[in-house]
Amino acid sequence: MKVRFQADADFLFSKSNFLFSTLPFPHNLPLWHPTMRSMSIMLMLALMTVLPAAAQQDTSETTRVGDDVYRFRYQNHNTFFVVTGEGVVAFDPISTTAAQAYAQAIQEAAPGQPLRAIVYSHHHADHASGAHVLQQAFGVEVPIIAHEAARPRLVEADNPDLPPPTMTFSDQTTLHFGGRTIELHYLGRNHSDNSLVALLPDDRIAFAVDFVSHDRVGYRELPDYYFPDFFDSLRRLQELPFDTMVFGHGAVGDKASIDRQIQYYDALRAAVEEAVRAGQTEDEAAASIHLPEFSDWGSYDTWFTLNVRAIYRWVASR
Repeated sequence: MKVRFQADADFLFSKSNFLFSTLPFPHNLPLWHPTMRSMSIMLMLALMTVLPAAAQQDTSETTRVGDDVYRFRYQNHNTFFVVTGEGVVAFDPISTTAAQAYAQAIQEAAPGQPLRAIVYSHHHADHASGAHVLQQAFGVEVPIIAHEAARPRLVEADNPDLPPPTMTFSDQTTLHFGGRTIELHYLGRNHSDNSLVALLPDDRIAFAVDFVSHDRVGYRELPDYYFPDFFDSLRRLQELPFDTMVFGHGAVGDKASIDRQIQYYDALRAAVEEAVRAGQTEDEAAASIHLPEFSDWGSYDTWFTLNVRAIYRWVASR
């Protein structure tokens, strides 16, 4: 996208420069002068020929990450679907709008295949909304599967765009469709109390959402995180047998991505604990703590200090 945008931008500016270089620019004329109005119209026409392509961000993308295994991206959110010999297992619909594009992407990747199940990674609306849209697109009602702790939260929410799961599990369950095995693992509380991780053991591909990512610091002040459970869940994730990891946000990663996440949070926790022992206030710790070895990570400049504050509050409250 950046390359295409840059090309369009270069064309735009070269085109406008051509317009102005071939016309004498009336520096001293008021904006309402007919000549200025004419030049404004010419520039607007030039912009209209370019900006639709340059300004429109690609909102969705389907990427094959394994044999009949796909990541679907809608804006900044990722989800995951698996094509089996009996149909498609689709994870997080993301939103009602995203689910429309998601259904189309599934139908393009697996034409004629029925939808067999929908799986929620966790109960948060920005990932789980839109199951009914998927079902309507395929003309069928299918099981909605989630961890057992997600159901009471969604029943209480009473949101028609976010229907509660119809099947739940506690620690682990395994789905078998068309010769494919999909394991659903609960690794403990982290970004929610009901986050699951999907694992395709035969393909060594996993899918985890929000509590971990590829070379990016945690989201803002780590909302809805459970400490110290979160740290334990990262290590349980590391123990699963996968080579490829699809995340709920950002690029696809691997086992080393999880190793680096653990290193980051261990370093962050150690630095904050040292600051608390030294008697620093939260503001002092936020100003003094830096982890330069992770400074090239996504959102470090905007979210790292907020991560420090979140860990500080937890450490100081113990």
